[in-house]
Amino acid sequence: DGRKTRELPITSVSYKAPDLDLFMAATGVHYRGRVDLAQGRIQGSVLAPNGGVTPMDLTWVDTVTLPGYLPRPAMAESGAAYIYGVPASLDDGWPVGAPEEVGLSSAAVESLMAAVIAGKGGVIHSVLVVRHGKLVAEEYFHGYGRDDLHGVLSCTKSVGSLLVGIAHDQGLIKSLDAPLFDFFPGQANLRTADWDRVHLKHLLTMSMGLDWSNDEAENVHGTGEAFFSRVLSRRPVLAPGERWRYVNADADLLAGVLHHATGVQADAFAREHLFAPLGITAYDWSAMAVDGYPMMDGTLKLRPRDMAKLGALVLNGGRWGETQVVSKAWMQESTRARIQTDGPEEYGYLWWRAELPFGDGTVPVIFAMGLGSQFISVFPSLDMIVVMTGGNQDNGKHFAPGRLLATHLFSSMS
Repeated sequence: DGRKTRELPITSVSYKAPDLDLFMAATGVHYRGRVDLAQGRIQGSVLAPNGGVTPMDLTWVDTVTLPGYLPRPAMAESGAAYIYGVPASLDDGWPVGAPEEVGLSSAAVESLMAAVIAGKGGVIHSVLVVRHGKLVAEEYFHGYGRDDLHGVLSCTKSVGSLLVGIAHDQGLIKSLDAPLFDFFPGQANLRTADWDRVHLKHLLTMSMGLDWSNDEAENVHGTGEAFFSRVLSRRPVLAPGERWRYVNADADLLAGVLHHATGVQADAFAREHLFAPLGITAYDWSAMAVDGYPMMDGTLKLRPRDMAKLGALVLNGGRWGETQVVSKAWMQESTRARIQTDGPEEYGYLWWRAELPFGDGTVPVIFAMGLGSQFISVFPSLDMIVVMTGGNQDNGKHFAPGRLLATHLFSSMS
């Protein structure tokens, strides 16, 4: 639809007419094809490092016909500067206001948005700022708008954590110390003494200790009974809880856990017990579902204003308005640091924790994160939520939006 969804920087080019080879060092991906200048097209394929081949023909178009190619095409054409405006007041539960009402400044918001428009955060599709319960900034770029569903990718994992919390609150999940196989009675033939030491809490902290290769940990995704069998047939090689390791397939087991615990599929449980209380009516969790099981590692799509509501649960101890959606105890337990990651961040129950530069020091942040700059960032000490969505999966700029916050927004705060 003319939107710039993502970008893949080309680092080297080989062209011997009509054969073209484009290489993208950040991902190790090649695009190879045959150029037909007369027709304005390239017939070719994307070649992944793991041997995967995806046919992809490219057609020349004038960027004028792509309204979302630039962050703000009209501003680029006119040379006009970004001018702040109060977000729209909608019937979705968000009070709105100006930055000055919540201890921020319009100038700081303008500086932040100008940096996004200048491309300093890579490909950013939305930026929303909530402080003291008011939505004070909401902007969309590259052809996206407030009603568009955006793939939140691995923020889906944090939604899974919320669902486990609600099921735990309701007594449907008795204990996080339950062996994981208790939730998969149909896979009892795969159960071993080593597996009995792997508990639900180890899934939630990404510390199950299974024998995945690095490539498998990143690239194996799925759901459904056959996929659960595939994961549960793996062998634990590390003591559970000993080492954090980010494995998408491990998180996908949550679809089976929630189905066994609640009697319904995870998306149906979310619809009734999470989305409905938050007033979230537009979402899509259908991609890659198998036999009714949604994929839990990254296929949920939400509107950014609704993403901010998930952040509000973290900030407000599980409450949205007058409704206690998930218990305060669960929010505290699930978002506190439980294990060190391979980087400077810490990890809770499928939530991240880190420190961002703030003045002469740092400020703590609890966040859900999806590849490509999908962030639901909660700053408890600032009483603030920042939501960003983007297309920085392949350009090395995934964390660039965080640097923009420190440079442009935090600099105006004391």
